[in-house]
Amino acid sequence: MFEVITSSFTGLLPEVSASTIVAGFAVLVAGHVLNKISNVAVEKAVERKGASKHATRSTKRLTAYVIYPLTFVAFLGVIGVPLTALSAAVGLIGLGLSFALQDVIANFISGILIMIYRPIEIGDQIAVGGEEGTVEDIQTRATKIKTYDGRQVIVPNSDLYSQQVINNTAYKNRRFNVVVGISYDDDIKKAKELAEEVLEEADSVESDPAPQVLVDELGGSSVNLKLRGWTDNRRANIVTGGSEVTQLIKDKYDEAGIDIPYPIRTVYMEE
Repeated sequence: MFEVITSSFTGLLPEVSASTIVAGFAVLVAGHVLNKISNVAVEKAVERKGASKHATRSTKRLTAYVIYPLTFVAFLGVIGVPLTALSAAVGLIGLGLSFALQDVIANFISGILIMIYRPIEIGDQIAVGGEEGTVEDIQTRATKIKTYDGRQVIVPNSDLYSQQVINNTAYKNRRFNVVVGISYDDDIKKAKELAEEVLEEADSVESDPAPQVLVDELGGSSVNLKLRGWTDNRRANIVTGGSEVTQLIKDKYDEAGIDIPYPIRTVYMEE
């Protein structure tokens, strides 16, 4: 195959005059300018449609993938390279590269599908492959995720498209749970009423969907209540909401004299 490719390139490069070089350079500059104009047009079109930043970046990349290869072909034609021989050589090279770059091609196709169907977008908070964070960029090869502790994770698009992905911000609100235990001697009905008051008073808890207080389980040393509230879908709000409700329920039970018992263990000592 190497000999065929070498023979295909024989005589491809003709003698190039100064005027031909200038014309070829002009074609390259024109291609670059055309891409810049295309980017401006894409931004205006996306802005009119009210689409996301993801759509803007994706469309810009796709137009660049079309414009620059065509510019290069036009450049070769201007400087006098016989395009028939070049196409044969490129075809042979492409055949070899298609076997060597299967993963790259799979990632590219997956990236295109993600851009078209948009299961995730830039700014979404997702969990995939044991990692969780905010989507920073969606490229044709891979997607960049910034974890909540400030690390960058690069996920190949083929994995992102084929694996299970949890999109935590796909809907407006998310539910969080706070579990609190009360003594077996305390009034469960009263404890539930106080917990409902806490969920109504908490600034981070939405009124719709309505929060709930459920008897979760009869534990070894306490009756456990589960407080379920809804808040904005961002992780920071989930953490803040859980913290606020936990503090308020502790204060509310202390004022009402409801005991939050420590774990109790009974130890039998044999003589």
